[in-house]
Formats: sequence, C-alpha cells, structure tokens
Amino acid sequence: MVVTICHRLQITSFVIIHSTETESRFRKESAMTKKKKLVLLPLVLVFTALISLITPINAYAEGEIYEPRLTAPDSSIPYYSSELNRYFQTGTPMPNCVAYAYGRIYEMNGEAPLLTHGSAGDWYGMNIRNGYYAYGSEPKLGAVACWSRHVAIVEAVNDDGSVTISESHWGGTYFDVRTYSDMSSHYGQTFYGYIYAYNDGVSKELENKLINATKYNNEQYMTPSINDDSETYEVKNFGITDTIKSTNSIDELLCR
Repeated sequence: MVVTICHRLQITSFVIIHSTETESRFRKESAMTKKKKLVLLPLVLVFTALISLITPINAYAEGEIYEPRLTAPDSSIPYYSSELNRYFQTGTPMPNCVAYAYGRIYEMNGEAPLLTHGSAGDWYGMNIRNGYYAYGSEPKLGAVACWSRHVAIVEAVNDDGSVTISESHWGGTYFDVRTYSDMSSHYGQTFYGYIYAYNDGVSKELENKLINATKYNNEQYMTPSINDDSETYEVKNFGITDTIKSTNSIDELLCR
C-alpha cells in the first residue's frame, strides 16, 4: 500500500514538474513569437511605404518619362531666354554651349541648375569641388558631357554603346544633335567625364519629402523586448533607447 502511494506521488510530481516546464517553455516561445511579430511589423510597414514611393521613381530612372531634345529650343521657352537663363542674363546667350546646357538642365529638372557660371572647361572641376552633382565616366540620360572647352547633354545611350548628344556652339551653330562612338574624339578636345545633373524626374522638393518620410518612420520605430517576468518594451529613436514598463496591450503599444 505504501509503495503504491509513493509510486502515485512520484507520477503526480513528475506530471506537475513536466507541466510546469512545458508551460514555461510555451511562455518563452510565445514571448519570442510576439517579439518577432512586433519587430517585423514596423519594418514591413516602413518598407511598404517606401516601396510605394520609390516604384514610380524607378520607372523614371529607366527613362520612361525622359523626353530627349532633338530639335532646337524655341526662343519663347523661358529656360533658354532672358527670363530664366543665367547665361542669357549675363550677356552670353545661345549660340553658346554652356548657355544651352544650363537651359537644358533647367528644362529637364524643372528647377534651376546648381552650376550657374563659368566656361565649359570649368564645369567639370567646379562640380567636383562644390559637390553639386554626382559624376563619372558612364554615359547616362540627361548627363552633361564635359570636355576641356565644350559641354553637351546626353539625349540617348544607344544599344551599340554610342552616345547621342544635343549641343550649341559659341559663335557657331545654334543647335545640333550628334552621335559619337568615342566621346574623346569630339573636336580633338580632352574628355573629362559626365556630370549627372538630371534628377530622374525627382525634384528637390520631392526628394526632401522622401527623406523626411524615411526619417519620420525611423523616429517612430519601436523595438519591443518581452521577458517572462514583466512586459518591458524598448523604444528606440535614432540610437536613444528608453526602457518602459507598460500594462498596455500589444495593439496599444504599436499605436504609440
């Protein structure tokens, strides 16, 4: 009789211990699952918002809205006239390669170029020194092709690797379009490279909105840290971490 009772006590004790361990393990797994969900949800929301904003921009970057200029600009277009063109305003209008390039950048971007003065040979170095635009050796739509004494605008990058440019010439041709397989052969001048002045359809105003939207989402990002003893949440704002105790529900926390 005693042996039977002891045996039952042992079984009961085992069941209780096993049940406690299972419950503890279940709580830990549940907490980890909640933590993963809480960490992933804000990220999904942020990336979804950014993708929705960036998707049309990618389409712009692929040249879907780029309109090449293959004919001479009309004198009534303000980007090339005294109304908006700085070179025209200072007495050096078209025919002039920098006056045309200035007007073309203005026309493409819908906002005034950052390069506002200097001769053709000055633009490439001036841009690098002042950090106005990205630059490099690869031709891209809307880029300013720069030589030692000339600038032009890339209107097309062709399948065979050749580059079609639009340009104007100081004291010469008002406007023309040419295609080159070797940019260094242009009038025997030294080719410097390209200034990527075209904004791919994204104005500075829209760019700032995207930056601010990203910053806002990062500021609102919260990382919950759940332990078994109490509900503890870490709110992270640009590297500043505050640990708070909360009895709020998970849904309430995400809405903070």
